[in-house]
Amino acid sequence: MSLLEQEMQDRDHPVAEDIALQRKVWKFQRVGWYVLTAVVILTLLGLFSRGPLSTLESVSVQGDLTVQYERFHRAGGTNPMIVQATGQPGKEVTLSIGKPMLDGFSIESIQPQPVSSMGSPQGLSLTFPTDKSGHVTLFISWRSNGMGLFKSQISVVGGGQIPVTQFIYP
Repeated sequence: MSLLEQEMQDRDHPVAEDIALQRKVWKFQRVGWYVLTAVVILTLLGLFSRGPLSTLESVSVQGDLTVQYERFHRAGGTNPMIVQATGQPGKEVTLSIGKPMLDGFSIESIQPQPVSSMGSPQGLSLTFPTDKSGHVTLFISWRSNGMGLFKSQISVVGGGQIPVTQFIYP
């Protein structure tokens, strides 16, 4: 019997050992380390908050609306969103934010301030003046109120729309 085979045999002296059980424990520990390493890597990549897996930029089919946002949030945390819309130069553009988004988030700040705003059962409409080239860029800060999955949309009234799906962790 080789030395390795002797080491893998059950013993009673000096301590009672069950090598088969010990091997199962070692295997379980290795799996645990792999799972822990995967969770740490996914966390660093942004699965649970900000990072490459969370950051998303969407453009409407018409090309008149672009939204940059985070897919994953923490309850009570604030997160930025950048909305860029295109309309006619010197005219106003009205953006619509769907009600499901307002159910899960509250608006902390909007820069620049809208010319007018109107709430409805479908959501919130915000009107902004465009610049000389017909563009408007909004910086919105959201505070997460709810928990779970929220599917909503942001749209330009009479133009493109972008579905926004976000998940709020407890």
